Formats: sequence, structure tokens, C-alpha cells
Amino acid sequence: MSQKLVKTTIYYSIGEIVPRIISFLLLPILTKYLTADEYGIVSYTNSVMTFVFVIATLSLNTFVLRHYYSTKDENSRKELIGSVFLFIFGFNCILMLLQMFFFPLLIDFFNVNIPFKPYFQLAILNNFFDVISIIPLVLYRVKENAKGFLLLSLSRTLLQFLMIYVFVVIYNQGLLGSYYGRLVINVPFMFIYFYMIYKNSIFKINFKLIKEALHFALPILPGSLAFLFVSLSDRVILERYISLDQLGIFSVAITLATVLNIVIQALYKTFEPILFKEYFNENFQETNLKLYKFYLVAVFSGAFGASIFSKEFFLIATSGVFREGYKLVPLFIVSVVIAGINTYLNILMIANKKQKMVSLVSIISAIISVILNFILIPYYGCYGAIIASAVSFLFSNIIFQYHTVIIKKYIITQVVLIAQIVLIPLVYDELFDLNIVANLAFKIIIFIFFIFLSFKFFNIDFNFVKLMFAKGNVKEK
Repeated sequence: MSQKLVKTTIYYSIGEIVPRIISFLLLPILTKYLTADEYGIVSYTNSVMTFVFVIATLSLNTFVLRHYYSTKDENSRKELIGSVFLFIFGFNCILMLLQMFFFPLLIDFFNVNIPFKPYFQLAILNNFFDVISIIPLVLYRVKENAKGFLLLSLSRTLLQFLMIYVFVVIYNQGLLGSYYGRLVINVPFMFIYFYMIYKNSIFKINFKLIKEALHFALPILPGSLAFLFVSLSDRVILERYISLDQLGIFSVAITLATVLNIVIQALYKTFEPILFKEYFNENFQETNLKLYKFYLVAVFSGAFGASIFSKEFFLIATSGVFREGYKLVPLFIVSVVIAGINTYLNILMIANKKQKMVSLVSIISAIISVILNFILIPYYGCYGAIIASAVSFLFSNIIFQYHTVIIKKYIITQVVLIAQIVLIPLVYDELFDLNIVANLAFKIIIFIFFIFLSFKFFNIDFNFVKLMFAKGNVKEK
């Protein structure tokens, strides 16, 4: 692994992680200045727009990443970038108009408690601009300009964070301020995207190329949408059976639980190129096992940290009814852990050319998730959604565990650690009612002990991990 690859991986990891951290840092601001009902509205519209985003991109960004390097002619590459960007832009103009027309009808038909104007209207506009950004970001990746990718991604995120703060806190715009803050940054960035594409592409559509792109990309869509259904369908279904303030509390709990994705994505971005590079080497399984153990320790340690300190976080960062959300975090984090393990196993599945199986399993998991949500949520509310999510991700995990080859999978160890992640925080908070400083002190000790046990359970070899990353300091000949 070259030094350049290590640096590039780090840049992409930062670009993935920092927006998540910024989103997490917004949480205390939004929960302080928004009511639980308003936070529920933000969460609901964001969940719906996440589905729309996947449909709007048509997975064409994957086509660009896949075919840019196989195209040797520079003019063909420029034609690829220009054609896909303009097609996505045109397609999304039409899609935005369709959403503006049909969403009010769908909201009325399904008796959604959130008005189309102005919330969904603004969410649709912001999503339109988010979709436009995807090919300019891919352009930086295919040109191996990781610094440019990082600068473009972070500058927009940081400016949006600033403007949301200005609108929500300084101008006291409340819920609308969270939408306006994003919008006023998205609009000027659209012109930056067009300028980037104009300077680096042939600015016209080749419909023959688009036909080829759609033939490649459309089969990927079902798997992507299925994964989103497992991750987000609970919030869409919950809206029909619980109040918006309960949905807001549930969403805040999810935000804290999914902070673990910072760890998961950082390791995924770092380990993926290593696993693909080493896959055909004779010592691959030894390398794979050592990376897998390190990955599991990091995921379980991060999960336990988010779980054990959830009460203190809610006491410090939220107020009012939001503070009850800490009780949901240890339960919901089970799904995040299982999904994180699935992320690693997916790399192995894809390396073994089992993409179709991954997509099929994701679709079945989505069906299980939706069915269980409709069955359990009417009776158990938020807890029903948590159970449905855990079961659907567990189904995928069982299939992936069966079809991936790892010398030792530590399944019993994983079950034991998950039980500790759930039970220890819940039992501690139930039995002890100390002041926040004393609780933090005791919980830090428990957290350190959990990490120590995790390293012991998985028998981590630190010398191996240091060696893997040290390869980045050796230039390839």
C-alpha cells in the first residue's frame, strides 16, 4: 500500500467523518431551540428525502467510478462526466416538479401529520441541490484529488452548520431556520458545481452513453433502497402511530446511537482497500482475521461508550422531554452494531463476487423490516421499531456470516459483548442515582474495563496493525 493511498484514504475518511460529527454537534442546538414535535418533523422529512436521494441519483455515480478508469481516452472521460452530470440534473428537474405536484396528494392520502408547505417543499429543494453535488464530488475522486474532495465537501457542510446556527439561534427562525440554513448555502454551491463540470468535461449529453450507464446502474438501485428501508422505514411508519414529540425523542436517540457510524465508516474507508489488495494473496485469511478482530474491538468499544454515557449526554446536550431518550440508546445501538459488522462482511462478499447475493439479502431484510414494523409498532411503539430493525439486520448478518470465510468468527463473543452493551448501562442507570460527576467517573472506569476485556476476548495483535499502516511509509518501486 503506497504512501499516497494511505493519505488518500485518510482524506476520504475525514470527508466522511467530519460531516457526521458536525451533524452530531448540531444536536444540542436543535434540541434546545426546537420542540420535540419540530425535531420529529425534521427527522421525518430527512428520512423521506434520503429515499428520494437514492432514486434521484439512479446509482449513476457508481457507473462513473467504475467506468472512468476503464476509459483510456481523455475526451471519452470528459464526455462521461458531462453526460452523466447533465442527465442527473435534467432528470432531477423533472423529478422535483413531480414531487411538488404529487407529494401534497400523497400526504393527504396517507394522512401524514406534517404539512407539505413549507416543510416538505423546502426539503425537496434542498435534496435537489444535494443530488447535483454528487458528480462533482465523484470528479475529485476519479482524478485522485482527495484534498479537493475534502475541501468541497467540508466547506459546504461547515457553512451550512454556520447558517443553521444563524437562522435558528440568532434570528430565532426555529424549525424553518434549519431548512433555510441549508438552502442559502446550497444555491451558490450549485454554480460552483456547474463551473467545475464545465471546466472538466464535454458539456453535452451522449444518450448512447446514458443508456449504457442506466443498464449498469439500475440493477444496483433495489439493494440500495432496501438497505434504506431497513434503516429508515421505522421513522416513516412510526409517524402514523405515535405523536410527533415521541418521534422527535426517538430521532434524537437514534442520532446518538448512530454516532457509532463515525467509527464504522472510518475503519471501512481504511480497511476496504487493504482487503481488496490482499484478497488474492496466500496469507489473506490471516490478514483478514487480524483486521476483523481489530474492527470488532473498535465497533464494540464505540458502541459501549455511546451506550454507557447516553444518560449523561442527554442531560448535558438536551433539555425537557428529550432527556428521556437516553433509555432507548442501549437498545437501538444493537442494530447499529450488527449493521456495522455487516459492513465488514459485505466487503468480503463483494471481494468474492457475491454482489447479487448482497443485494438479494438486503431486499429480503427490507421486507422483513417493513412487515415487522407494521406488526410491532402499533402495539409497542418505539420499542417495536427497535426490535424490527435488530431482527432485519440480524437476518442479513446470519446469511453473511454463513457465506464469508473467516478463520475464527467469534460469534459467541459478539453475542456476549452485545448483551453487555445493552444490560450494563440500563442496570447501572436503574440502580445508581449519583450526581453527574460521580456517574461520569464510575462509568469511565467501567468503559476502560470493557475495552480491556474486549482486547483480551479477541486477542488483538497490535504489532500487526502497526505493520499494516507502516506499509504506507514505504514507497512502491
